[in-house]
Amino acid sequence: MVYRVFVTKRKEYAVEANEIFNNLTNQLKIESLNSLKVFHRYDIQGISEDLLKEGANIILSEPMVDDVFFEEINTNNEKVFAIEYLPGQYDQRADACEQCFQVLANEKNVKVKCAKVIAVNNEVSDEDLIKIQNYLINPVDQRLASLVKPDDLNDVHPTINKVPVIEGFINFTDEQLKEFIKDNGMAMNYDDLKVTQDYFKNEEHRDPTETELKVLDTYWSDHCRHTTFSTIITDLNIEDGEFKELLKEEVEKYKASRHLVYGINTTRPITLMDLATISMKQLRKQGYLNDLEVSEEINACSIEIKVQTNE
Repeated sequence: MVYRVFVTKRKEYAVEANEIFNNLTNQLKIESLNSLKVFHRYDIQGISEDLLKEGANIILSEPMVDDVFFEEINTNNEKVFAIEYLPGQYDQRADACEQCFQVLANEKNVKVKCAKVIAVNNEVSDEDLIKIQNYLINPVDQRLASLVKPDDLNDVHPTINKVPVIEGFINFTDEQLKEFIKDNGMAMNYDDLKVTQDYFKNEEHRDPTETELKVLDTYWSDHCRHTTFSTIITDLNIEDGEFKELLKEEVEKYKASRHLVYGINTTRPITLMDLATISMKQLRKQGYLNDLEVSEEINACSIEIKVQTNE
């Protein structure tokens, strides 16, 4: 059986509701909004009614400042919607409550799912209600939740479709590659995608899957690969000013570090990424930072992991 509990702060302690109300009236300018309540909704499965009532006061609420309602809340004169995390997103509140009820009940099969219920005065128009929902719901990890209590909280395993192959990719023309970047909002530029095409055509001899291109697109995006930081610096001029001598001294230290790390005759180009990482490389060269990843790619997406294969 699934039990449903609503918890809300009493008016004098409703900090979250007041903050949301102020944001909606001041930022969205919703003039018809004159009241807003926030309820935290808990659906709980795997415990007795007696344990539910006990846990409602010690797990779900603070009796000094909260009001607790079982199964239903009175929203006859209000418009109501609920927000929940998308499947697969971590819900810290639900996880913490679930663990606490498992301890209380000495039962590992307890399940808890949470949602945030927002109730606004009935005068708010449907158009403004949509504005409020769009303001409060982050579509990256949240969605509108049903107001109907489920029959059970058992996990539903989604159907996993076969990953699509980008048919004909290895034979795309230059114009088709550019259109593909535009149509799919890719972080890669044309040169990146051309290299990818050449690899799959000449090395893999097949078209890539959508997942493969998405992984490469993320890996090569500027916020991960720092393409901008790979720009080669050919001229380094220090303007006259208070810190000119200090900056000249630091540049010489950087050059000395390069000679130590790469050798006195290095032809390695100077880049912003090299400026940012040379100190760590020097420390490793001197016997420190032995656990530092050694790779041609200094990349926020880089990982090192042992993978078992069937080969």
